[in-house]
Amino acid sequence: MSSDSNHALESFVSRFFTCRGAVVEKRGTGLDVLAPGDLAKQIGIPEYCHLTVESESPEDYSVNYGSPLLETITQVAGKQIPLTIVRLGFHYLKSQGFGRLIQEGVTFHGAIGRVDNTAEIRTDYLLLTCRFLAQSDEQKEGLIPLAFNLETGAPVVNLEEMLDAAEKKFEPDGPCSPLEAEKIESIIQWVNRQAPNWVDAQIQSFRDSMNRRFKRDVANLEAYYTELKQEMTENLKRSGLSKELIKDRQEKIALIPEEMAKKKDDLFKKYSIKVNIRLSGVMLIRTPAVKLYCQATIGRRKKPFTLFYNPINKSLDPLVCDGCGQPTTSIHFCDRLHLLCSGCAPACPVCAGGSK
Repeated sequence: MSSDSNHALESFVSRFFTCRGAVVEKRGTGLDVLAPGDLAKQIGIPEYCHLTVESESPEDYSVNYGSPLLETITQVAGKQIPLTIVRLGFHYLKSQGFGRLIQEGVTFHGAIGRVDNTAEIRTDYLLLTCRFLAQSDEQKEGLIPLAFNLETGAPVVNLEEMLDAAEKKFEPDGPCSPLEAEKIESIIQWVNRQAPNWVDAQIQSFRDSMNRRFKRDVANLEAYYTELKQEMTENLKRSGLSKELIKDRQEKIALIPEEMAKKKDDLFKKYSIKVNIRLSGVMLIRTPAVKLYCQATIGRRKKPFTLFYNPINKSLDPLVCDGCGQPTTSIHFCDRLHLLCSGCAPACPVCAGGSK
């Protein structure tokens, strides 16, 4: 076993325990680990023990490649969503022409927007890779990337594709999550708002296929019951039928619409689509960017706001509506100067909720 692979393995084991609240110290060819009781029980080791990497000893616990203990650790680690941190570098960062970008990409209604100042900053983007499973009479599955500006929550399109061309350096994820609990809660809200729209775009052809099959089967069902009703009605004209038999067949004919409606409902359930989305991986992207300090003039009043120039996709991140949290490039302002999208502009949700 090479020294590089030893170092990588030791680093992995150390991060595994540290991330889960253990105290880890390097000693000799291994690690001294003081683990929480529940973690030690889950892994199958004492709360305090020495883990060896290069050698095996009856008094120690081996985490060499192929050892049962390492297999247990990797199984537990695999249950946690992987986090990758990458730092981007750019030899050139745009320094002018932002006013033109705003004119081309942002529409102000009843206001005039301008850039007052700019600053080169470092900002973070979060790229979430999600697995979706759409189930109906058939099923479709795939991966969708969801990217957000971590400061504003604005969704960013095509970020994953553009990363390939950027100069990047991967960093270790560190002993704990780089995201605060409050920020994680915000991210969950962003995903809940955006994921359905992104998945709909991915499964549109699948949805169209299920709709076509639903309409086809409904048409066949209606044709069947129409023919059945005609046949049963014609049979009533036959001579020699008793009153009881005629009444029985008339009652059955009267039940045809109800029976057909139930069959249609069964078909609707059969072809309805249920979608499940599960997070598969997270990438934290740290990159230089340009922050634009802007101002909107609405009559005699002024409203400051900020925009971000994203050097990854070479465009401005969209603004986020104060009312619904959706991205927007069509900007309205209410009487209290909340920044709104076209959908929220007629009745500001923020004002209606009593917020200032």
